[in-house]
Order: sequence, then C-alpha cells, then structure tokens
Amino acid sequence: MGKIWRTMKTIALVLSLTMLWWGLISPGMARGDQEKAAEEQKGAEEKVEVVEVMEEIAVTATRTPMATFDIPQSVTVITEEQIKASPFDRVEDIIRQTPGVYNFRHYGLHTNGIVSPIRMRGVGNNRTLFLVDGVPQNDNFNNAIAWVAWGYIPKDAIERIEIVRGPMSSLYGSEGLGGVVNIITKKPSDRRETSVSGKLGNGSTYGSDEFYSQKFQNLGLLVAGGIEKTHGFFMDEPKKDYTIKRYSEVGKVLGKAGYDFTPQSNLTFTGLYYHHEQSQGREYFNSTLGLDQYWLTYTHNWDVVNIKGLLYLNRAHKIANQDTAKDNYASPFWKENFPDPMVWGADLQGTVFPARWLTVTSGITYKYVYWEYDVLYFTQIRTSGARGRQHFVSPFVNADLRFWDGKLLANLGARFDWIESRDGKSWDTKPEGGLTPFDDSFAANVWRNFSPKGGVVFHPDAQTALKASAGTGFRTPSLFELYKTHIRGGGTYLRIPNPDLNPEKITSYEVSVERDFFNQLLAKATFYQAFAKDYIGDRLIRSYIKGGKTYSEYKSENISRVDIKGVEVELEWYPRRDLSVFANYTWNSSKIAEDEENPLLEGKYLPNDPIHKFHLGMLYKNPALANIYLLANYYEDIFYDTENTFKCKGYFTLDASIYRTFFDHLTLRLDVENMFNRKYPLFMAVDGTTITPGFLVMGKVIVNF
Repeated sequence: MGKIWRTMKTIALVLSLTMLWWGLISPGMARGDQEKAAEEQKGAEEKVEVVEVMEEIAVTATRTPMATFDIPQSVTVITEEQIKASPFDRVEDIIRQTPGVYNFRHYGLHTNGIVSPIRMRGVGNNRTLFLVDGVPQNDNFNNAIAWVAWGYIPKDAIERIEIVRGPMSSLYGSEGLGGVVNIITKKPSDRRETSVSGKLGNGSTYGSDEFYSQKFQNLGLLVAGGIEKTHGFFMDEPKKDYTIKRYSEVGKVLGKAGYDFTPQSNLTFTGLYYHHEQSQGREYFNSTLGLDQYWLTYTHNWDVVNIKGLLYLNRAHKIANQDTAKDNYASPFWKENFPDPMVWGADLQGTVFPARWLTVTSGITYKYVYWEYDVLYFTQIRTSGARGRQHFVSPFVNADLRFWDGKLLANLGARFDWIESRDGKSWDTKPEGGLTPFDDSFAANVWRNFSPKGGVVFHPDAQTALKASAGTGFRTPSLFELYKTHIRGGGTYLRIPNPDLNPEKITSYEVSVERDFFNQLLAKATFYQAFAKDYIGDRLIRSYIKGGKTYSEYKSENISRVDIKGVEVELEWYPRRDLSVFANYTWNSSKIAEDEENPLLEGKYLPNDPIHKFHLGMLYKNPALANIYLLANYYEDIFYDTENTFKCKGYFTLDASIYRTFFDHLTLRLDVENMFNRKYPLFMAVDGTTITPGFLVMGKVIVNF
C-alpha cells in the first residue's frame, strides 16, 4: 500500500508540472488542436469573471459592503473560485494561506481534542472570533478557550470567507482579540445546481458530499452536506503499547430556505446539523460532539436606509471520555457529559446614508449562554459538575466618511458591552487526592467594556492606498474558566473555579501601504503592534504527594501581559487571465512581557505560533486541459511550550489539486496534501511528540446534473 501512495503522489506532481508547462508555453501542438483548444479556452474565459483585486467587496470590517481597497484594517477575501480550487475541505485549512494566520493542526485530521487550531497575529490560543453569516460560533462554555468545530460548514455551501486581522470588539464584542473569520454562505441559485460526489483516500478514508440549489420564483432552497470516515493514523512518537490510530467519523448538513417579498426585502431561514466521533490516540480517550444551529435573517434595503435583523440558536451536546494514567491508560477514568448547552441571540442593525460622503451603521445585539455539565466516574461512587449562564447586551455604531472625491476615507466605531455571569455552581462529592468535598454557589459578576476603533485611508492616486488604524479588543472569561472544576491525568491535575476573573484586553495599531501595478500586480506591506493584558492562565496553588502520587492544584487567574509585533508582506499577480500567483510572508513576535505566576517566563515566546510563515501559491485555469492549484508552505521557529524548551526549527510542505470537468457533468479531482511526506511535530513534550501522519491523497468523482 505504501508503494501505491508514493507512486500516486509522484504522478500528481508530474501531472501538475507537465500540464502547467503544456498549457502555458508548449508550442508543439498540431494546428487543429491549437485552434480547438484556443476556442475552448476563449469560451471558458468568457464565462470566468476576471477578479479585479481592488474591487473585492467585504462586509465584515464595517458591517456594510465596502471595497477592501478602502478599508483601513487588513482584510482578505477568499473567493468562491479560490475555495473550490483549494485541496482542503475544512475552513481551518482553506484559510491557512492567509497572512498572519497559522493553523497548527494537520489538515488530514481534526482529532486533537477541543483545542481550536487557529492563531491570528500571534495573540495565542483560540482568541479569534468565528462567524457564519454573522452568527457568532465561539461557544463560551465548552472549555477555557471557546472552542470552535471549524469543519462543520460544508465546503460547497460557502460563497466566500472574509478575514479581518486585528481586534474587532468595536463591532463584534468578545472573542476577537486577533481578528475575525466570517463565512458567508451561498444564496439559492436562479438555475438548478445539483451535484453528488464520492471520495477515497489513504488512511482508509472515504466519504461523499451532496449539494442542491434552486429558486422557484420568489422561493429559494439550498441543501449541502456530506459524511466522511477515516480509520486514521498513528500520530504519537514514540508509540506506546496503548497507542491506537486517531480515527474520525463526521456527518454534516446545512439547509437554507429564502423568500423574496420584494426585490429589496428577503427572509432567510438556515439550519445546520453536525456530528463527529473522534479518537485522540488511546482506547479510552475520545469524544463525541453534536451541533444543531438555526438562524433567521431579514433584510430590507431602501435608497437611504438598510435594515438587517438576525435571530439565532446554537445548541451542542458533547461527551468526552478520559482514561486513567495509573495502568498505562488501559481503563476508563470518567465520562464528561454536556447535556445541551446553548447560545441564543439577536442582532439588529440599520444603515443610513445621510450624505454622499457619510455612511452610518448602528445597532444592538443580545446574547444568552447557558451551560451545564456532569461527570460519570467508572471506578467510584462520585458525582461532580458545574453550571452557569451569561447575558450580553451590546449597542454599537460605525461611521464611514469620504472626502476629496474618495481620496481620503475615515472609519470610526465603538461598542459598549454589558455582560453578566450568574447562577454559577460547582460541586464534587469525592475529589481526588483526599480533598474536602465541596458544593459551591457563586455570586453574580458584571463587566462593562467600551471598545473604540478608528482608521484612515489616503489614496494619493487611484492605484495606491496608505492606511493606518487602531482598535481595542477583549475576551470575556468563559463559563468553563469561571465555574468548572477541570480534571486531567487520572485525577492528578485539578483546576479549581475562579468566579473573580476579569476579561482579557488588547490594544493594537497597524500601518500599511497597498499598490496596484498595471492592474496585474497588487503589493501590500503592513506593520502591526499590540499590547495584551490580563491574559488568563493557570496559577499553581499547591502540589503534594498522597498515596505515592503527585497531585497539582491550579486556579485560573489573570496573570500575563503579552507584547506583540509583526510584519506582513503580500503579493498577488495576474500575468494572464487563466493564471494567478500569490505569495505572502509574516514575521510575528509574541512575547510574555509579564507573568505573575512565573517571572522566569518573561521574555519567552508564546507557544504554537511560528515566528516566520511563508506561503506561495498558484492557480491555473484551463477547462480544456485541467485546473491546477499548488500551495507551498514554510514555517520556522516554533516553540511548543511556554518555557521555550521544545522547538521546531522549520519545515516545508507542498499541497496540490488537479481537476477537470468532462461533458459538463463529470469532474475528476485529485487532492494531495503534504506531497513530500513531511512528518513534522504538532506537539512536543517530555512524555512524547505528536506528529503529522505525512502525505495524504484524496481522489474525488463529482457528478453535476
């Protein structure tokens, strides 16, 4: 089997390079073939919309549509065409090519527990806000860092992905210290679009995807979904006698129904269901997660006023099984059950255009979070658990101003967040290590936060943009951090609740220059700096030995201050209508400026975020031959612990996708990830290393009808 996969990856690389060479420069075709291919290519080009870089439109940065060239903050829009060309199925993998973004998890699997893999601009773990059609997805309850199941949106349902780098609490409130990722799903199409696909890859991976979209006069319907199963890979080094493959089973479906009352008004209902079962590499260390989400959106656009209303409900059911360390992880320790925690909320905004030079958007949001969990122990009679709830009420305003016929633009915004955590409770009838049983109820806590932002853009000419912006961000302590007793290591690690935590905060600014050369080459350079304080971490309260075992007791507290700075350089080149090339480089330095728990950490880098990141990609579109996507990645200087003792100097990977449509109905596709089989580390620790499984290949057959 190993020889087969090595042969396939060699074939994939040879095909990519050969087809690219043939399509771009080969003069040796027969004249008849040349004319036929030219006609096919010309017809294809007429169907393909040429992307005007400066005219890309985004809504996330200002809550209203605006050209990215006019937005003060750093914004990246990943288009539907780019999403389709990507060899990856999950959003976390598709956006890995974005400057300032790092995904430490291997794209072949998403079985690294509940740690969200995205880091943005060096702010650390899971401090990126994730939206789907404007609906917040960071759940506030699942764990200490608001985990997001990045793989639950079907790829075929995504119209575009908007990424805003830098804190965005001025518009979206808590969570987005590093930035915002907003997935915009498709609207039902005027003509019927239907597709069914099957896929097969190594690791005994297989699955299928389905898509349907159609409008019936004023009514539109869209359904997308799929399943995927993999027997997985061994990812531990060295392998122990209890190590098993990290397998995964995933199912998801997204449905949308929209009705146009008038050409200016629309009501859309969207529902989403997602389920996964995953193993973290040991028999009794695994988890099951089910999500069901619903959102209702109403829009009405007049000449001088636009309104948008959003109602949403996010529910989750999670079960986590943990093993015990005392017998080499050969038996279960406990089962942690989250019975239907939920988030529901509303978002109402209005946009007015009082003058040609002024656009004002204002509104108010409300969010309610309820969370409860309990634990079933397999080796003793014992009960433990926690619960709590949070309320968010947040008015906001954003103003965009234009002067001198659009040569000078200004953006101002602010948001006030009132947040209450209440009904907190935590209990354990028989704690580990002989600790005293407890049943604690906590007083309510209220936080108030004001988040301003501002920015300017100056166009000395039509091809140049000089930008500067500054803003603030914050993250509310999650219900997990406030109220949950967290146990690991067979009970030897115990983290106790702390209802007195304060929100994490960040202040950031950036300056940048963008220049379009000959409407073919867009170059950008950005410098940013941020100062974060009150980072939440675990403080060691005490450590003791009992029964021959060492127990450590921790408490979450605001203990760290982090200084961040970096540079992003981007190039987008369109030398031909059928060819686009991009490259970007990020240098990021995130250092602990102060740590009250351990001053020896001061000056150390935050873990799991490379200091140097480089991406180089190419998309070649030739329907008469093949569409080819290549992505090269290089990462250097990655630390895996806060002490900076475990370090990866650097690694390189190459990803590719080749696909062609035959007879307008049949598409054959080959996606190759990590083509050169680099087995780089995901985590490094004293007791071992988690490594990537290496080369992955996925063959797909897609039928459109």
